[in-house]
Amino acid sequence: MSRPSLLKIVLIASALLTVLLQSADCDAGTEDVGNGILQRNFGATDPIPGIWLSNLFYRALANFTLRRVDGTACRRQSALYEGHLSNHTSWAVRMSESWDRYPVGLLAGNTYQMGVYDECVDIRYPVKGQYCLSEIKLIPPAGRDYRFKRTEDLDDFGHNHAWKTVLGWTDYPDQVRRNVFNLGICIPDACSALDLQTSLQSEFDQAFPAEQFKTVVRVDPVMCRIREDMYPYDTPYYVTWCIFSMLVLICCGATLHHFIKILYQKNTNESGEVFSSFLYEFSFIESIKTLLKFDKDNKLNFFYTTKVMTMLPTLFGHKFFILLSNPMSNPKFIENIYLDGPSILLTGMNVVDPFFFISGFILYSNISREFRKPKAESVWKTLSLPIIQQIIRMLPAYCAMMAITANIVPHLGDGPLWPHKSWEEAEICKNYWWTNLLFISNFVNIKYQCLHVGWYISCYIQFFIIGVIVIYVYTKHPKYGIPLIGIIIGLSIGLPFTITLLTGREGMDKFLLSHILYLRNVLSLNESYRPSYMRATPYFGGLAMSCVVEKLIEKKMKFSQLTVHGGIFAICTFIFWVQSYGTVFYTRDRTYYPLEHALYSTICHCTWTVAGAWITISYFTSGYGLLENMFRSRFIAVMGKLSYSVLLVNIIVMLTSQSSQRLPVHMSSRYVFDACLYDSFMSYLMAVILYLVVDEPFAKLTKRLFCKRKIISSSINNRASVKKPATFSTKSIKND
Repeated sequence: MSRPSLLKIVLIASALLTVLLQSADCDAGTEDVGNGILQRNFGATDPIPGIWLSNLFYRALANFTLRRVDGTACRRQSALYEGHLSNHTSWAVRMSESWDRYPVGLLAGNTYQMGVYDECVDIRYPVKGQYCLSEIKLIPPAGRDYRFKRTEDLDDFGHNHAWKTVLGWTDYPDQVRRNVFNLGICIPDACSALDLQTSLQSEFDQAFPAEQFKTVVRVDPVMCRIREDMYPYDTPYYVTWCIFSMLVLICCGATLHHFIKILYQKNTNESGEVFSSFLYEFSFIESIKTLLKFDKDNKLNFFYTTKVMTMLPTLFGHKFFILLSNPMSNPKFIENIYLDGPSILLTGMNVVDPFFFISGFILYSNISREFRKPKAESVWKTLSLPIIQQIIRMLPAYCAMMAITANIVPHLGDGPLWPHKSWEEAEICKNYWWTNLLFISNFVNIKYQCLHVGWYISCYIQFFIIGVIVIYVYTKHPKYGIPLIGIIIGLSIGLPFTITLLTGREGMDKFLLSHILYLRNVLSLNESYRPSYMRATPYFGGLAMSCVVEKLIEKKMKFSQLTVHGGIFAICTFIFWVQSYGTVFYTRDRTYYPLEHALYSTICHCTWTVAGAWITISYFTSGYGLLENMFRSRFIAVMGKLSYSVLLVNIIVMLTSQSSQRLPVHMSSRYVFDACLYDSFMSYLMAVILYLVVDEPFAKLTKRLFCKRKIISSSINNRASVKKPATFSTKSIKND
C-alpha cells in the first residue's frame, strides 16, 4: 500500500474518531446539562434521594409492626399478630391487607392513603382491629431552597425533579401540599396512638435519608378507633332525646285532637272556626297552614324570592367547602379553579350580604308603623319590647340546633374522619354555647363558636338592636333620625376601610385551601369575616333604602321599564366586575398595596347593597312588568319562609352526609352538582321538620306572649286617629 493511501486512511480514521468523541461529548454534555438543571434546582449541596418516595414508604412499612413500644399488652398483641400473619391466618391477613404500604398518586396530590376502614375495625378476635389515621410530614433541611415556579399547566413542571415537586411544595395557598400525607394503618387495639406514632417515627428515621429531609409523624388519639368506640351516651344525650320526643308527641297529640275537632264540626255542621287554644299552637295542621299561607297581592312576597335566590348559592358554597375539606383523589380539580375560575367561587365570600340587606329593609317596614302610634309606655319599654320579642322568636330553633349538634349528631355516623368532623363540633358547642345565647359569638372565642352560622345570628341581633334605636329616633324625630342614619352608614363604610388600612389585613376574605382544611384556624376569617363592624353596610343600607322607598311611594315616583331594566343591567355589570377584580388578590407574591386592600374591603360589601337599593326602589315604585310573576309563586314563598330553619340545619346536614367518608372521592363538576342537589333537598326537608316541631309553634307562643300588650295598647289609643303613611303593604313579612 502506498504512503498517500495510508495517510488517507489515517486521516479518515482520525475524522471518525473525532466525530465519535464529539458525539460522546455531546451526550455527556446533555447529561451534564441535565445534571446542571438538577444542580440549579437543588444546589450543589442538596443531594437528590436515590429512591423515590413511594419506594421509601414501602421499605419502611413492608414489614411494619409495633415492636418498639413500652406497653406489654401492645407488644404481646403485636407478637400474636406477627405469628398468625406468618401462618396466613385470616384475621391477621385481613389486618395486614387493610392498609396501604405503597402510596400512589403523590405527585397528583392524592395525600390520603386510607386503606379499608371497615375491614380493619371488623376484626374482633383474638384481637380487635384498631384503625388509625396518621399524619406524616416531610420537611427539607434548613437552608435548602426546593421551591419551584408553578406553570399554568399543573401537569408540566418543566425540568423540575419529581422530588422537588414534593419537597418544594411549601405553603402555597392555591395548591394542595404534596409533602403532607395521611396514612391509615390497622393495629391491635391494645396499642395506643402514641405507640403507633413512636414506632412509625422510628421506622421512618431509619428508612428515610436524614440528610435530605426530615420526617415528622403525628397520630392524634381521636383519629384511632375500634368498632366499639362511640361518643359517650351521657345525661345531656338522654335529656335532649326526651325533650324532642316530648315535643314530637305533643305536636302529634295536638294534631290528632285538632283533626278530630275539625271532623266533629264538619259532621255536626257547626259554623265558625275551630276554637283556638294553647294546645293547638303545636298542631301540625296550624303550622302547615301558616307555612302554606300565601297572599299573592302582598308586595313583600318579593323578599321570599330574594331569600331563596340567596339561600341556594349559600348552600352550594357551604357544600363546596365541606366537599373540599374531605379527602379527594384529584385535588387538581380545585387547583384549576385558581387558574381558570369561575371567579365567583373565589370571591363569593360576601354571598350572605343580601340576607343582611333584606333584614334591614324588613325591620323598618315591620316596626316603623308601631313607633308612629301614640304610646303610653316609656321609651325604654318601647325600644326593648321588639328586641326581646325578636330574641325570644329566634331562640327556640337556635337552641334546638345547638343541642342537636352537641348531643345527637355525634351518634349519627362513624368512619375514620367522623370523630374529627363531628365530635369536635359537639365539644365546642358544649363548652361555648353561652356565647351564642348572648349573641357575642362573633367577638368572644370566635375560633370556637358553636354552629358555623352562629356568627351570622350574632351579627343579626346586634344589627337589630341598633336598627330599632335608629328607627325609633327617625320616626319620632326625623330631624335627628336622618343624620343618625347617615352617621351609621358612614361608620359601616368607613370602619372596614380604616381597620384594613391600619392593620394591613387582606381586603377580601379569600377562598384559600388552608381555609378549606380547617375553617376555625384561619385568622383572617376570624378577624375580618365574622365581626359585625366589618359586615354592617348591607344591613343599614337596607334599612335606609326602606326609608327612601317609603318616601318615593308617598310622592308616587315611577320609572320607565327601560330605566328599571337598564339600571339593573348597569349595576349587575358593576357588581360582577368588582367580584371578578378580587381574583387579583390570589396572585402569588403580589405586592401588597394597603390602599387597594382598604378600598376593596369596603367596596366588596357595598356591591350587593347597591344592587339591593336599585332593585327595591324599582320594584316598589315601578315594578318589573311580566317579571313580577316570579314573585307570586306559592312554592317560592314556602321556601322563603323556611330560610331561617335552612340556615340553621344545612351545615349539620352536610357534615353528617360527608363525614362518614371512607375513601378519597374523585371530584368533578357532575359529582359536586349531584352532592349539592342532594344536600340542598335534605336541608329543606330537615328544615320543614324543625319548622313544624320547634320554630313555628314557639313563634305562635311568642305572639301570644306579646298579644296582651298589643290589645291593651290598642284599647288605650283607640280614640287617637293616626294617619297611616304610604308604605309597601298592609301586611308584613317575618323578619327571619
